[in-house]
Order: sequence, then C-alpha cells, then structure tokens
Amino acid sequence: MLPMDTDDGRVKKTFDGLLREQLLIYARELGEHVQKERQLQGVLSEREQQLRKLAAATIAAQEKERQWIACEVHDRIAQALVSIYHQLQILESATPGGDIQLEIVQRATALVKEAISETRNIMTDLHPPVLDEFGVVPLMEEELGRFQRDTGIQATLVADYQVRAPREIEVVLYRIFHEALTNIRRHARGAKNVRVAIDRTGDSIDLMVADDGPGFDVGAAAKTRHIGGLMSMRHRAEIVGGRFEIKSNRGQGATVAVSVALPGESG
Repeated sequence: MLPMDTDDGRVKKTFDGLLREQLLIYARELGEHVQKERQLQGVLSEREQQLRKLAAATIAAQEKERQWIACEVHDRIAQALVSIYHQLQILESATPGGDIQLEIVQRATALVKEAISETRNIMTDLHPPVLDEFGVVPLMEEELGRFQRDTGIQATLVADYQVRAPREIEVVLYRIFHEALTNIRRHARGAKNVRVAIDRTGDSIDLMVADDGPGFDVGAAAKTRHIGGLMSMRHRAEIVGGRFEIKSNRGQGATVAVSVALPGESG
C-alpha cells in the first residue's frame, strides 16, 4: 500500500513547482533581455557605420570643394599674376638704369612675385597633392620644413605610422596639424621648439602638436572666444568620432592632442 502524502510533502512539492516556474520565467526574461541587447548593439553598430559614412561623405565634399577653389585660383588668378610678372620683367629690362621709373617697376615686380608665392601657398593649403599620393606623414614633413625655414623655430616630427588610415581620417589629421601650426605662427611668440608626433596603434591614431611658447589660459580663451582655430580643430576631430584635447597654461607652452579610432575598431 502506497504511503499518503503528508502536509510537509505537499508543501515541498508546491514550493518546488513555484521555484521551477519562477526560474523558467527568469530564464525567459533573461533570454529576451539578451536578445534585445544584441539587437540594440546591432542598431548601434549600424548607426556608427552610418555616421562614419556620413562623415566620410562630408569630408569628401569639403575636399572636393577645396580642390575646385584651388583650381579656380590657379586658372583665374595665379596664371594672370605670372603673365603680369613676365610683362614687368620685360618692362624692367627696357627701362634705363637710374630712372625712377625703373625703381617703380622693380618694386612692382617684387610685389607680384610675392603675390604669386602666396597664391601658390594658398592653393597648397586648399588642396595639398602630396596628401593623396604619399599620405599625411610626408606632407607633415614637408610643411614642418617650410615652417622651420619661415619662423626659425626648431621643428621635429616623430612618426610611428606604418599603414595609412582611410583618406577621410588623414584629411582631418592634416587639417588639425595645419591649423595648430598656424596658431603657433600667430600666437606662440618666443617659441623655440615645436614637436609633432603621430602614432598608429592597433586600434587608433594619435596626433600631438606641442610648442614651448608663452601658452595661454584655455578656460579664459574659451569664454572670451579668443581661441583661434581650436573650435574648428575640435569640430573636425568630432566629425570622424575622434577625441580632441588642448592643454596649456601661461608660460608653459601648449599641446594639441587628437585620438581617432579606426573604422571597425574599438577606441
């Protein structure tokens, strides 16, 4: 004869049943939560890819416009200046020596020659052909050499950059680098050294531009908007999902730092 369930046995069976039911509910909710997390990650990943594509398209459009302007400057301004320069040279050779007109022509020739040089610099700034063909590091080397000759400031470049990044990232890095040098020319009076470093690790690219000039109060500059091209540099970095930082104090120089995660990598 089978034993009858006691009250304790019935309670235990009821408790076990409720426990199993709660565990099943918890497992089902956990599974739904994991599925939603995966779906959300997929949406975020897709969103990130869309933002990167939009950033690349934006930068490409900006660079295309810059290239068009550079071509227009070359065809409509530089060529005309070169023609004027040649005509002035002819006029200079035909003007008698010692004549005041010769002095005027010589001054005009020098001014036109300077204008041609500045026009070519503007064209290079708008669309540097070295960037497309050789990459950002050779372009930095070229520009730092010109910067050192023009300013007398010792400029050094340290590069650990074996594999080129996508073009839109190189464009942003170059534009930030160029703007940093421009700020040093304008504001870092008394600077004797500029150090530039670009480093590509497995998942990001880091750029640093540092000078030993007089420095400035970053907070005060931001409040008074006397901050040069710093906001422009920050905006460029953010377009490609990068981080931008400026460090400076009066009497301690200034350092611009940018870090950009590579597409498909975590940063």
